[in-house]
Amino acid sequence: MSFSSEQKNEIIKQQYKNTCCRNALIKGILSSKARIVSKRIKINLENLEYAEFAAKLIQEFYGKNAEILPPEKGGRCKVLSFESNAAEKYLNQLSIDNTVFFKNLCPNCKSAFFRGFFVACGRVSDPKKQYHLEFSPLSHCEKFKEILLESDIETKLSQRGDCSILYSKKSSMLEDFFALIGINNAAFALMNAKIEGEIRNNANRIFNCDTNNIDKSVRASYKQIKIIEKLQELNLLSSLPEELEATAKLRMSYKDLSLSQLAAVSVPPISKSGLSHRLNRIIEISEHLLDEN
Repeated sequence: MSFSSEQKNEIIKQQYKNTCCRNALIKGILSSKARIVSKRIKINLENLEYAEFAAKLIQEFYGKNAEILPPEKGGRCKVLSFESNAAEKYLNQLSIDNTVFFKNLCPNCKSAFFRGFFVACGRVSDPKKQYHLEFSPLSHCEKFKEILLESDIETKLSQRGDCSILYSKKSSMLEDFFALIGINNAAFALMNAKIEGEIRNNANRIFNCDTNNIDKSVRASYKQIKIIEKLQELNLLSSLPEELEATAKLRMSYKDLSLSQLAAVSVPPISKSGLSHRLNRIIEISEHLLDEN
């Protein structure tokens, strides 16, 4: 089951005690997906469970038995079909009055309205993969964009073929939307996914940094050893100052040690930065010695 379906199933399985909130639910569904065809109202919904959920609300608020039909053009969707003058009047009013969306609704009804809206036309990606929330209402896209923005949910309007969609790829907007409609599991899943992503990115940055440092250390060590070998080959090692000659011999005795490990075995003890300075001096002096010879 997809992450999107999990959230929708949570919505339709919950109990809604307030009549006004159940009314808001069906209005969210009607507003986003209903169309009027020859005096009948038709609503395309993803599957049978969502269609049955909407049909019960239609029976309660419009007193009509909605038929559940297969889609006209195939596919998995189900089509609710019913006649209702009251529902038809509501849909016609939406075209001329934005306030109709939330008329006569209690403060909790806005949450219920957007729940119905999400069940009918919403989709959300698994936050572990990507942040993407979208809505594809049949009409009133600009109005839905406005009323979402009134609740601080910022979306962008786009066109996908013949269909207009509202979408957001911001994790904060996804969190805010699911907090708005009271689906806390989804909001927490989004927050956890963000935290896990940040931890993973930090771990990758640390790993890449460590890997780069190791690569630099290996290249530096290889260069040091090759130069010292060349000095030995030309009997020039004794041309170095005494402390540098000792450091060169130490490097050749422990070719596989890192700089910090090499400093630890040095006698007398020397700091890592001090040892690094000596090795750099060996390279500088060796270049002049090798040029002369």
